[in-house]
Amino acid sequence: MFINNLTVAKGAIVLSLSSNREEEEEIKKLLLEKGYKCAVTELGGKSSEFNEKIVSAVVGAALNNNVIEKNPTSMHALLHATIEAVKSLSLTLPLDVSLMMKIAVVADNTWIAVSMFGKSALHPLTNHERLGFGIMHL
Repeated sequence: MFINNLTVAKGAIVLSLSSNREEEEEIKKLLLEKGYKCAVTELGGKSSEFNEKIVSAVVGAALNNNVIEKNPTSMHALLHATIEAVKSLSLTLPLDVSLMMKIAVVADNTWIAVSMFGKSALHPLTNHERLGFGIMHL
């Protein structure tokens, strides 16, 4: 099964897909056993608010969980992976969409990946799931 062959990219995606804290902790344990560093955070609100808060949320989670060191190279890679993940969510809609995302950051010594999974909607009756993903070399 793919869980045995977790890469940085797959690890970030699977971690962002976790449904509850128990699943999240199990996946984190597997990632840590493979020597990966990881962090999880959640962010919600209107897409305009989401775009304003995403960088501080991801950077804060990564730094607070020692996924990266506070240096220009690591920060640059994290920001590029985050931007790529946000762009793949297709948030260029002209309307203010409501979002609720679980965000996972996973890294080894070479790569850092950011995955965002959750729900978006223009109206509560139109809620649907979205996944955004980005990866960058450190």
